[in-house]
This record gives sequence, C-alpha cells and structure tokens, in this order.
Amino acid sequence: MKISIFTIVFSLFVVTIATAQKKVQSGAVAAPTEGIVYSLPQTGIRVHVTATRERFVHGPFSIYAQKMLGIDNAPSADADRWNIDEMKLEVFSEPDAEQVYKAMGSAAQLLSLTESGIISGINTAAKSPETKIQTQSFLTRNLDKQVKFTDLSIWSFYSPTDSTKSFKLVSKSMDQKAAEAAETLFNLRNSRFALLTNADDEPLPDGKSFEVMTQELGKMEENYLALFIGKSSKETYEFSFDFVPGQKTAKGEVFFRFSDDRGVLPKSDLSGRPITIEVNKLETLASKQEGLSRSESPVAGKSGVYYRLPGMAEIRIMDGGTQLAGSRFSIAQFGSIAPLPEDLLEGNYRIEFHPQSGAIKSIIKTGENIEETKSDKK
Repeated sequence: MKISIFTIVFSLFVVTIATAQKKVQSGAVAAPTEGIVYSLPQTGIRVHVTATRERFVHGPFSIYAQKMLGIDNAPSADADRWNIDEMKLEVFSEPDAEQVYKAMGSAAQLLSLTESGIISGINTAAKSPETKIQTQSFLTRNLDKQVKFTDLSIWSFYSPTDSTKSFKLVSKSMDQKAAEAAETLFNLRNSRFALLTNADDEPLPDGKSFEVMTQELGKMEENYLALFIGKSSKETYEFSFDFVPGQKTAKGEVFFRFSDDRGVLPKSDLSGRPITIEVNKLETLASKQEGLSRSESPVAGKSGVYYRLPGMAEIRIMDGGTQLAGSRFSIAQFGSIAPLPEDLLEGNYRIEFHPQSGAIKSIIKTGENIEETKSDKK
C-alpha cells in the first residue's frame, strides 16, 4: 500500500503539536488534588520542683553526749530529710491527636507549619517556637561521702601499756576517746570565752587577727561537738513533671509522689504520698465561645482550615489538703474550634497563628500592607 508524502508530513506535524502541548502542560502549575495534613495544638502543664535533701550522720560518741556533755536525746542513727522548697508552673504545647485536619485546595499551598506539624500561618513564613526538652531525672548524689568525721584528738589515741613494754602500744577505749574529746571541747570553750572577755587583761591582737582567732576557735568547737551530736550536709535538686489535661476539668490526678525520707518520686512509686494536680475549666468563657464560634455559612470549613479559641483554667497543686502552688492559665483544649472564613483563604490575606494555642495572632490584607509600607518609606 502506497503512502503519499503529504500523509507522512501531516502525521509528523500532528506528533510535533502533541509533543509541544505535553511540554506546556507539564510545565504548568496544577491545582493540588490532595491536601496538607496539620494539627491544632493542645496545652500541657509543666511543674518545676526544687527540693533539698539533708543527710544527717550521727556522731561516733553520741552515746556519751548526755553523760559527758549533758546533752539529752542526741541522735544515734543516720537519716535523710527532704523538703520541697519551691514549685513553678509553666505551659507548653504539643500536637493534639484529637484535632488533626487536612487543608484542601489553594489553602494547602499557603499553609505554614511548625516542625511538629502545628499550623502557624497562612500566606506567611511564620517562625516556629523554640523546642525545649525537659528530662524527668530522679538521680541524686551520694551525700554519705560529703559528711565525714576526722581524728580531732590533740593526744594520740594510743597509750603505752607500762614502763617494761614501752614499745608496745594499746588502742584507747571508746570511753577514753570520748573523754578526751569532751575535755578538749571544754578547753576550747574556756579559751574562746577568755579571749572574748579578755579575762587575762592583756592587749588584744589587731581587729583582723582577733576576728580570725575567734572564728577558728568557733570552728574547732563545732567539730568536736559534732562528734557527740552528729552533723549534716545539704544538697539541692531540681525535678520537672508534665501533665496534659483533656477537654474537661481534671481533679485528683497524681503526677508525682513525695516522701520525707526518700524525696521526690515518680507516681508509680507507692512508697511516697501522692502530689496531685487540679485543672478547673472556666465554663462561662467556654460556653460563650461555643455559641459565637458556630458558622451559618454552607461553605464553612470547606478548605479544612481551623483555628482555636483557647479557654481558661485554674490550676492547683495539692499535697493532701494543703495547696503547694496555684495559678491561672490559658488552656487551648478548654476552648472552642472554629473554621477560618473562606474569604481569607484566597491569597489576599496574611494570617499568623499562635503555635502554642492555635489562636489567631493577626490578619493583614496584603494589598493594604504594601500601601502602608510605601507610605512609611515616603
């Protein structure tokens, strides 16, 4: 079958036209058929606890305290004593698993998200909040090594047996050691009293030397007294705990435990008493927001872009019936959710959100903003 030259040329022309059309279509920006998934934030409560651990070590001569110094009830056992010194509250945000949406159409092209996937802006490059990581650590340092007793005796703790065995030494008994320590303690007290009252009626040293002498005598007296009544050392520790409330009031939620002799403990350790948190939702504000956030527009939410109206809450940290701390915070999940009006999603407005709460921060019409910028330059 013969094919004419005209037919061949026409076929090549059609193929060229089709190829050119494909190239043009491939270079064009098509409207997205799929959306961008994002989350609204929810608010968490972070509690910072500062606690002090006091480690007490009984004195080696504690059983002689009453007999030799007249001190009653000198402790005869080691002990730890913990105390909560300070408690601070702050809020943080994280994606809400119950509030995940998909922005569709042109709105998906304009969306700005934080690194955790929370909506932060429309038609603007909003900055993401700085990420802070708090570690719940229950490690404590060993205070046993910080509390030590040293040999403070002026005389040797060893004495010769008799004149015929002068090269053999016998260890002194605890009674003798305690007696020597008590005698030295009373001598130090008398020396300091004589120095302070100038009992010898002699010229005193200059002011700085006199101050140093009295301080050193006082330290020596404290060290000898500690051999009978014991001594202690303190160390301060910091802990952080997180709690994320639901959408309703939370009461009696245990988020850590505390023991007077073991300190701050995780909530799973039942040896400590529970420290609870109460988060009371302010219903009046929530109901007012709920009534005004509803839209009567049939296209409301078509683009899938929503924002939050945060609610308010009263927070209390309780140790049984005693309140340890309290405050009022804005809680995102205690408020309402509303669709962003479709008129604001056509690319003519720049919208910023508070990434911590999901609330609208600002709405600026881009054309008006350009005119304002030009007028400012003039």
